[in-house]
Amino acid sequence: MNIWKTVREPVEAKIVIRRSHFIAWVTPLQDKDEAMSVINDRSKDFADATHNCWAWIHGLQREDSHYSDDGEPSGTAGKPMYNALMSAGLTNVAAVVTRYFGGAKLGVRGLIDAYGQSVEAALAEAKLVKVIPMQNLSVDCEYPEAQQLQGLLPRLGGSVEDVTYDVRVRFKISVPEASLGELCDFLDSKVHSNGLSYTLED
Repeated sequence: MNIWKTVREPVEAKIVIRRSHFIAWVTPLQDKDEAMSVINDRSKDFADATHNCWAWIHGLQREDSHYSDDGEPSGTAGKPMYNALMSAGLTNVAAVVTRYFGGAKLGVRGLIDAYGQSVEAALAEAKLVKVIPMQNLSVDCEYPEAQQLQGLLPRLGGSVEDVTYDVRVRFKISVPEASLGELCDFLDSKVHSNGLSYTLED
């Protein structure tokens, strides 16, 4: 499975082309349902602009995506923005480019370049992080196995999401799918001899 990247936090960049001001904003997405919410909020912040064009991509296979020219000639804004995000190997990300018209028409080629370059300028300022497919598990075990598990997880890139200490220890953990096999080998080795139990969660 491909491991794409996203931006760590929202970034913004401004460029001026023939007196038109372009303000590009790129932000990470937690889920695809968030996409239009953040885009609409950004557009409201710049409601006086000539255009607020946008594009977003989401999913571990980049399977969900949409873009809009917001009144610019068809194919001159949203698509080049989308292409800039795709070319950067990103997913779980949204971009809005706000344009304040400067009085000079840029033409189709000029608009395509301007919107694509605006997103690229914002990404040049961004810190990128990997989008890693994770698997969640519930684990019920004795205290010695709990200590071993807590020692193993960081090496596998996993983390403890929640833990309850009682007669036994109950974990909610998350681990990269690529490390799931090694984790399950460890857990399976404790199932019969130590009474450990675990389940994979959606």
